[in-house]
Amino acid sequence: MLLNYIIIDPSPIQRIHLLQFFKKIKILKLKAEFSNAIDAHNFLNYNTVDLIFLSAKLPVYSGFDFIEKLCDPNEIILLTEQPKDALRAYDLGLADCIAPPYSLSRMEKSVERVVSKIKAGVETKKEKSHIIEIKHNLTTEKIPTARIKWIEAMGDYVKVITPEKKYLVLSTMKAFMNKLPENQFLRIHKSFIINLNKVVNYTATTVNIEGSQLPVSRNRKKDFRQTISQL
Repeated sequence: MLLNYIIIDPSPIQRIHLLQFFKKIKILKLKAEFSNAIDAHNFLNYNTVDLIFLSAKLPVYSGFDFIEKLCDPNEIILLTEQPKDALRAYDLGLADCIAPPYSLSRMEKSVERVVSKIKAGVETKKEKSHIIEIKHNLTTEKIPTARIKWIEAMGDYVKVITPEKKYLVLSTMKAFMNKLPENQFLRIHKSFIINLNKVVNYTATTVNIEGSQLPVSRNRKKDFRQTISQL
């Protein structure tokens, strides 16, 4: 993942100091730097970024004023000398709030927090974006496919495994596979379809799905290896 970012700080020396840290964090890519909120706003009217390093103390209007005027949501790391700003940053849902003296390790942790937050948002969006309906115990339920860990053949039925519940559905494996999104699920055995996003690790003959070991059949081993290596 590569994060495009801008920095907004009134002190040229401070910006140089911070940029030395940011250059060492490989996933960060600088798009622009600003000494005031007005120029930054003008830039954001025509450009998008993933992350903003924002000084709470700015000329004309403050960093918090800048946040209130933003039209589109952005991940923001607030830079401030005032401890009271941390609580306000938390209330606003900012990614982080950092006080001087700044260090590379602290900046790296903050960026990691942003990455985790963005990934969590992507996963949530995925969960909402693809939902299937299944009939279970005479009722029809909607399940986000991202919640499915694996599907297991059970005679004329399939068992759908999620973290919260197991569903027994009247279906063939082939018919159920056709309901699932492409590139997310793979049949690794005549009796198992797995969610590739749930794979923790694997061996030549088994795959670990969040602590459960499932078999990989000999004739599907090559397909599994090729698919998992591309993720």
